[in-house]
Amino acid sequence: MKCGKTIENESEEYCRDCRTVPKSFKRGFPAFLYEGAIKSSLYDFKYKNQRNYAEFYADSILGIYGREIKKAGVDGIIPVPVHPRKRKKRGYNQAELLAKALGRRLGIRVYSHYLERCENTSPQKELNDKERLKNLKNAFKIRQNEIKLEKVLLVDDIYTSGATIEACTRVLLPAGTHTVYYTSVAIGRGYSG
Repeated sequence: MKCGKTIENESEEYCRDCRTVPKSFKRGFPAFLYEGAIKSSLYDFKYKNQRNYAEFYADSILGIYGREIKKAGVDGIIPVPVHPRKRKKRGYNQAELLAKALGRRLGIRVYSHYLERCENTSPQKELNDKERLKNLKNAFKIRQNEIKLEKVLLVDDIYTSGATIEACTRVLLPAGTHTVYYTSVAIGRGYSG
């Protein structure tokens, strides 16, 4: 009912991670578990220029959560930004491709430059859960922007520990955003420790 991870006991609303590490966002909408064919396809999407996968991922997310996302009443979609050096090397931001595919289907504007990644941080996959949040502490900022979005949908490709979504949320809330939701193609099973 919070991040979207699987729960250990069907009588619980929140996974162990959400119970032990409070989250600032309202709710998450991940489409798949980060394993098997989805894990492989996300690698290709991110590192092998398979940009066309964004369309399938957007259809999948909306096939599962479309009604709930529409009901949330978001007034803007924000892709999690990548550092300019990583974007230049890769040629694109995979979260932005997904956000634009979702925006077209939902009729909601995508704000690709609302958030900026101002630190070229270490890859998250090389860090433990506590290091991940510390790694991203000052990684994001809101760009000079006159637009104030009250309810937003953050978009990323993978949610593992939640550190990236949490870091973005902690920048958005003090800047006037009231409610943050997120969606991702996949979510890991692991828990923070």
